Amino acid sequence: MFKVKDGFIVRKIGNRFMAVPVGSRTSEIHGMIALSESGALLWAALEQGADIETLAGILTDNYDVEHSVAVSDVESFLDGLKEQGALQ
Repeated sequence: MFKVKDGFIVRKIGNRFMAVPVGSRTSEIHGMIALSESGALLWAALEQGADIETLAGILTDNYDVEHSVAVSDVESFLDGLKEQGALQ
């Protein structure tokens, strides 16, 4: 189960979404995290907590993508969030 840390707000800026740290989270994460439309969908699920299969299902339900590709994309997305320190 994966979950994003508390202390972020997501805002749409143009056609991109940005996860912005607020409050005490700003001392841990400097800057914003850019999210695509699909990244914003995954982020919303991660706010509640989700596993890889659930996240891959979100992608296959919303986009024309094979399950195996969705799983790979989710794993890459999660790796990026881990590197940025955004996951619990």
